[in-house]
Amino acid sequence: MDSELDEFENRCRTLLQHKRLCTGEALFVPTRSQWPAAVQNEASFSALVSGTYKLWRETWKLDVGFLLRAKGDSAAAREFDQLIYQLRTADQHTDNVAATTYRAEWTRSACGGRPPASQEDWAACARALMIALNAAVACLTKLAAVNRVQLVFRQAWQAKYSESVQAVVTQVAADLSLNLPAATRQYHERQVERRWSRYRLRTDETAAQVLASFAECSLVSDLGRLPCDYLDILDELQVLGTKDAVAALRLAHSVAEISLAKGDAYIKLVTSTWTTLRSGRTT
Repeated sequence: MDSELDEFENRCRTLLQHKRLCTGEALFVPTRSQWPAAVQNEASFSALVSGTYKLWRETWKLDVGFLLRAKGDSAAAREFDQLIYQLRTADQHTDNVAATTYRAEWTRSACGGRPPASQEDWAACARALMIALNAAVACLTKLAAVNRVQLVFRQAWQAKYSESVQAVVTQVAADLSLNLPAATRQYHERQVERRWSRYRLRTDETAAQVLASFAECSLVSDLGRLPCDYLDILDELQVLGTKDAVAALRLAHSVAEISLAKGDAYIKLVTSTWTTLRSGRTT
């Protein structure tokens, strides 16, 4: 796997240069010691999958998410994104039939059509994974090279690093008077980071505005239970199975939180509020 690691490091150096020119930020590149010393069995292959997944989908997630939405051919990077997701899912969730089937077919293909069994087979799987990773990094590099001549692209990439997700979530939570336990705050930070990593700023937006809106959506959507069955609401408002169903339940949650009403009084209050608001709709 040494030659594949050599190629990986060379490609990362080029991608790092593009990122630094656009954002002023560095790109984390694992050292040789951070990769498995040798992949000769299923356990070491799974360790390689885990490390690669964390690099691609966690450490690099802002850059990968941003570049996958840039203009140009992103096929190789998207294919690798799906590959590493399926392989990691198969390792972490052995009851996921789709992922385990995908993994079995992919490893069999990497071994020339037979299931991996020997040390040489697992080494072949490792090389195949690194070759796919290198193709994906080359794809990201090309996307960066083609697009970085545009000022709007450089500004958008830099904007990914101009705001701290943690700081924004903390501020929005304070605005909403929410005292969040650490685990809850981290959950909302992950939700915001996931959306932000795949979002491309429009010309009339700032990173702070978008991050705050994502944080608000995540925090506000953390709703308590309705004081009745949700079907009671949908039936009463005659929106079951219609496009208005989601809006009706959002209203029902708000009425429950504000009024603290229960039983028939609650249903009547939701109905009257819904009727009042709909009467003001324009066509």
